[in-house]
Amino acid sequence: MSSEDQTHGKPPTEIHFKVDNEPETTTEPLLTPNYIIQEFGRRDPSTNYLVKIKGRDTDSYQGKGDIPIEVKNGDHFQCVSVGPTPVSDTQAVFGVAAFIAGLAELGFEANTLSGEPDHVWIDYEVPTGRLAGQKVRLGFIVPGDFPVTPPTGPHVSPRVWPINPGAQHPERAHESASFGPAWEYWSRPISDWARSRTVAAYMAHVWRLWHTQ
Repeated sequence: MSSEDQTHGKPPTEIHFKVDNEPETTTEPLLTPNYIIQEFGRRDPSTNYLVKIKGRDTDSYQGKGDIPIEVKNGDHFQCVSVGPTPVSDTQAVFGVAAFIAGLAELGFEANTLSGEPDHVWIDYEVPTGRLAGQKVRLGFIVPGDFPVTPPTGPHVSPRVWPINPGAQHPERAHESASFGPAWEYWSRPISDWARSRTVAAYMAHVWRLWHTQ
């Protein structure tokens, strides 16, 4: 046994978790949601509530801000602003519903693939670059915890480039096993998602991809 164990006991165990996709650390296994919002999310608990992301599912702590909860390694929390949307309906806040709502605000009518509810596609007229004016379809695989995690790159139909996964942007294109043979996949993840986790920010990223074609 080390001298530290004999004189002071074992050092406290660190718990690593995320709030709004930012890594955080605590040695306290029990924290209130309001404390997490204020100390780690740096937001006002009176205008925000806490949600735990569990894959495609969520646990909402709305109305339970002062009740301690257990915080474990790998937990992922999101602070949600109280707005006009019914906040008890977490499906309206996260995932496909949130992504489609954001597209609607930008004027896009979204559709989903039959049997693949997280595969969203829109009709899109290329606004810039050498293909400006061309009409295509864009497809997105929307993570269940969106807007915590964005879609990766878009899927495009018809194919703009020959399949060439070894090339550099803009000519790099992969087969799209997710959307089908008429599509290609552009592996172009958004690099600054933490700055603004919105559909508008993601579609601005898509605009830049076309602008550099």
